[in-house]
Amino acid sequence: MHPQTQNAQTPTPAFESLLEALIYWAEVQPDALAVETDDHGALTYAELLETAQNLASGFLSRGLKPGDRVAIQLPSSPEFVAAYFACQISGCVLTTFHMPYRQEELRPLVNFGKPKAVLTTQVGKYDGPATMERLAQETGFLDHIIVVGGTPAKGQIAFCDLLDEGKTGPSANPALPNAETTLCFTSGTSSAPKAVCRKQDVWTEVSRLFSGMLSLTSEDRVMIAPPLSHVFGLSCAGNAIYVGATIVPIPMFSPETYVKYLTELAPTVVYSAPAHLAATLKSGALERTPPVSVRDVIVGGSICPPKIAAEFEAHLPNGRVGNLFGMTEMSLATQTDPTDPPEIRHATVGKLAKCLNVRIVAADGSILPVGEEGEMQLSGYSVLTEYYENPVANESSFTEDGWFKTGDLATLDEAGNIMITGRSKDIINRGSIKINPSDIESLIDAHPLVVQSALVPMPDPVLGERICAYAVLKPGETLELPELCAFLDELKIAKMRWPERLEILDEMPMTPTRKIIKPVLVADINKKIEDGV
Repeated sequence: MHPQTQNAQTPTPAFESLLEALIYWAEVQPDALAVETDDHGALTYAELLETAQNLASGFLSRGLKPGDRVAIQLPSSPEFVAAYFACQISGCVLTTFHMPYRQEELRPLVNFGKPKAVLTTQVGKYDGPATMERLAQETGFLDHIIVVGGTPAKGQIAFCDLLDEGKTGPSANPALPNAETTLCFTSGTSSAPKAVCRKQDVWTEVSRLFSGMLSLTSEDRVMIAPPLSHVFGLSCAGNAIYVGATIVPIPMFSPETYVKYLTELAPTVVYSAPAHLAATLKSGALERTPPVSVRDVIVGGSICPPKIAAEFEAHLPNGRVGNLFGMTEMSLATQTDPTDPPEIRHATVGKLAKCLNVRIVAADGSILPVGEEGEMQLSGYSVLTEYYENPVANESSFTEDGWFKTGDLATLDEAGNIMITGRSKDIINRGSIKINPSDIESLIDAHPLVVQSALVPMPDPVLGERICAYAVLKPGETLELPELCAFLDELKIAKMRWPERLEILDEMPMTPTRKIIKPVLVADINKKIEDGV
């Protein structure tokens, strides 16, 4: 038996924007929690709206205007959600930077997005404000470094001080529903960024459709494990706000934190990536206290092995596990029906949301029938029409008749459920973080001992994939993995992009045109791992 969603209540109104939804719920249920975390604070709906309004006025008092980019590199937190809505109020465009990124990953994004302000903080040894200060001096774009928590350096702005400025600052005229509100980068690119501009009306329609797929209401508590800097996490936050539910975001993931949120913060709906489930199961932390409040766990970001979904569901006394599919390029696109049997919920990503279209295409461009594998292509209301200022990506990402080529291999069943079977693009998917190998390969190739390198995915039971580096060295030289990682560390490359295994070759497998044949390397590392080598 699964618990009912809630007692009958007045249906959620149809909102033109998420900002309109926030304003509505702040009036109807001002004391209800909009955002709650374990140790990063909480905000009621009235407090979230007031904080967003003051922050928006603070932006304007500092000379920011509609259309200006405001970057954000923060853990998932009430401040992140407030900044999201402050941009919708002020007309600024929230530009998201993933928390694990460091100076080398951030530089091309800052150069590309040209934000005039950034919200940042210090997490562990990473000094976000100092990093942004260096990038501001290099690029000349960042006029305002807004520091959340801690003491800002000279010339930087404390988040709380900006809120105080906003209390007496200029009032903003909320941006129209069709105004651009976010600029989000695909996580597989950094040196040659691919970014998608999103308008409020698209975010709102996604939230309307996907909150309805789970019958979310204002009584729900929506735990979000993916970072809010990812489109996955931000979309799920919108689902909660649309219906007046409580967002329960995990600031930084660990299995112990994940289980604490599951059991102590009483979520009813949980959005996760497969890596969250696998790592938590592997840790054994879920064995101690069953998460009795959880009704549905929805998994996305990468392919979730059905075995992992089934094993996690077995730990939910009153819950079930399903899947969804989404990309930066179209936000959320599919979701399994919670009432479907486990073989559908665990093995497919469900059906398309309304107003979207799918087709499975063969290599020759022909449309394939039900059951046959090919590239999944999408079209519809939320699918991007173009990448922002990237004609090369636009040229290669769309068909002549306007369909978006996802790069994912898939099949359709008779009922319209989609099964993702693999990827055609050369991207390593490490725990739903998509990593472009070419960026790192170019750096490794510059190592004084390396002649040539190639990065390929290797299977991993927790993250799905990890990074394996193959290298050809100069004659007579040797190189160990710790030395290679130390080299990347000196270049300020984020640890998540370091190889976790190094294989030395006498020569790379090459095509006649001198391109590395990566499938040969993938097969090699798969065989070695299978054989326990």
